[in-house]
Amino acid sequence: MERTHPVTAAMYFLSVILITAIVQSPVFMAEALVCSAVFAFLLNGKTTARTLVVILPMALLAAVINLLFSNRGITVLAKLPSGNSITLETLIFSLFTGAMTISLVMWFIGLNKCMTSDKTVYLLGKALPSLALLLSMTLRSVPMFARRAKQAAAAQRFVGNDIYEGNFRSRIRSGVHVLSVAVTDTLEHSAYTARSMKYRGYGTAKRTAYSIFRFAPSDFIIMSVTVICTTAIIILFASGKAYYLYYPEFILPMTAFDISADVFWLILCAMPVAAELYSRFKRRERNGAI
Repeated sequence: MERTHPVTAAMYFLSVILITAIVQSPVFMAEALVCSAVFAFLLNGKTTARTLVVILPMALLAAVINLLFSNRGITVLAKLPSGNSITLETLIFSLFTGAMTISLVMWFIGLNKCMTSDKTVYLLGKALPSLALLLSMTLRSVPMFARRAKQAAAAQRFVGNDIYEGNFRSRIRSGVHVLSVAVTDTLEHSAYTARSMKYRGYGTAKRTAYSIFRFAPSDFIIMSVTVICTTAIIILFASGKAYYLYYPEFILPMTAFDISADVFWLILCAMPVAAELYSRFKRRERNGAI
């Protein structure tokens, strides 16, 4: 998925993120949770693990709060000393809410990895060239500012003003000095960039665009599967053929229409995992041949 065309990646992630956020089916959410987590770990295991350490306690806390303070549902599992009831329906919905939160975060990790700044600029370049330029310059300035701040901090450390040592007052003073140096350097670079754009004739004529992205056969396959599965899911749920109910009683009918919707969603969610595993297999095969 990292090498897919920007239009293909944008279409896919827009579909899965919207369906994950809108369709409140527990089966859908279980499939999305597993597939999105596996995909995120395949792309960037360390970032995904660090993100889960933060988001998992938050999702569990939100689920517990909903479970303790919501009295909806008719299937009582336990009674609390406060008089509130813990119901099966509230338990399932709380687990669903936590799974949806984690799934969305996992999908956004994949989106951030697959939709690079170049791809984002490509999508916006022809329709909104000024916004695309602003976005690209902003995305470039953030890591540049962090790098300059790190260099300034290293220089301060060599002259004995380490921002991580000393009392609180001295650390604040050193930190402010490092921030001032980084901001000044960034503003100076911005002035150089503005002059360079002016000398190269920016804004004097219609902007041309050059694209390094080309549609591959795999892009047409991914786009076709995305369109077919998304359309089928929308039709099944919009027509009422596939449905679910949390309150007042949890109902999850397993009709042919429900199973069809689950299968279409599983195909859509598992597609990037299969594509990533296939790409790794082909790379390993080529390296072995060499």
